[in-house]
Amino acid sequence: MLALSILKKFAAVICSIVALSALASAQGGAANGLVSSARTATITTAQLNSRMNTVFGASAVDPARSAVEFYKISYRSRTESGGMVVLTGLVLLPREGAPKGLVVFNHGTIYDRRTSPSRYTGKADGTEPETAMLAFTTGGYAVVLPDYIGLGDHQAAHPYPLNVANSHAGVDIIKPARALARRQNIELDSKLFVTGYSEGGGVAMAQVRELERSSDLAHNVFAAAPTSGPYDLSGATREFLLVRSEQQGFVIKLYLLSYSAYYFHKAKGTKLTDYFKPSMAFTVSQAFKGTIKDEDIIKRLAVAATLMRSKNSLSNVLTPRFLKAMQTTDTRDPLVRELRDNDVFDWTPRTKMLLVNLEGDGVVSPENTENAFRAMRRRGVGRDSLRRYIIKDSKLNHINAVPTAMLKVRQFFDSGFAGMRDLDSN
Repeated sequence: MLALSILKKFAAVICSIVALSALASAQGGAANGLVSSARTATITTAQLNSRMNTVFGASAVDPARSAVEFYKISYRSRTESGGMVVLTGLVLLPREGAPKGLVVFNHGTIYDRRTSPSRYTGKADGTEPETAMLAFTTGGYAVVLPDYIGLGDHQAAHPYPLNVANSHAGVDIIKPARALARRQNIELDSKLFVTGYSEGGGVAMAQVRELERSSDLAHNVFAAAPTSGPYDLSGATREFLLVRSEQQGFVIKLYLLSYSAYYFHKAKGTKLTDYFKPSMAFTVSQAFKGTIKDEDIIKRLAVAATLMRSKNSLSNVLTPRFLKAMQTTDTRDPLVRELRDNDVFDWTPRTKMLLVNLEGDGVVSPENTENAFRAMRRRGVGRDSLRRYIIKDSKLNHINAVPTAMLKVRQFFDSGFAGMRDLDSN
């Protein structure tokens, strides 16, 4: 009986220890926001170096010295209204550590969640995740790529093109990524860098502003480089969308407006017929349903516009009410109001920042970068803190300019302004 009594007490003690251990683990997860992680791929040093030559050619950065481990993570973040949500993202960790720090890379516009960063497993496919991996992990940086709200595993409408709402995904992935690195015994330098391209450029700009408002030491940004982003949504972007263009440019603008209107339809309950004439409203409602490739959405919109005899004019596919709201920046319209509320060009960053854009960009107007640059200069942000690099290559377009942009960002993160040439003289 005595032996049985001792065994029961011993078992009770063990149960208490296990419970306390589980509680401590749960509390630690709550503190750093990491919900789950899974290694999904490994890219060897030889593979990295071979792929760099393919993607960057003669401009390839220094050879990689470490293999890279891929991790898909789930982590806690915030919705547009401040509620809690679990999002997914990709964490790239050099196996030998990241002595230069952690880069947050924010991706450009996608609708097809199958192309979200967390789904990327290292294929040679020319996508932004591949470019970010090659540009930064090869230089001793770890990289995190948030999927954003409504992408990856999160089943909701993506708040396009809301810079502020989507910025939370990148802010909130920082601590989970560092926690994951610690679990894998991979050393990361404390320096934090932020960049992004296209939609991700606007998200990156909003992200830096939010990080600067934080008192958390983990959020201190060492350097930032938003690239080709829609920073001035209610001004430069709105005006660019309204300018008549040739067929390809018209369809791209139609896609961007449709994506935004579809978000407001799904998340806010607005009617698509408030924004588009009936035939186009029906096409938009069907084109964005289910799992579909972005290029297929664009094709459907193009066919509908042709059948409507749009003649590449938004006035032939938009309702007169919405067209006027866009032309006059009427913030009584919820979409126009959100454009204004997500402007991120007119503020005073403390972080050293490089702005990069493509001259003649036909998707994101260069006026966005120009307006941000001028607004920050007017606010007293000098050459020691803010510079600009304009990509002047007529062979490049908004899509294939990503590698060139990321090489400039890598150069800036490595050496600051001092290590760069051909910067804007202003």
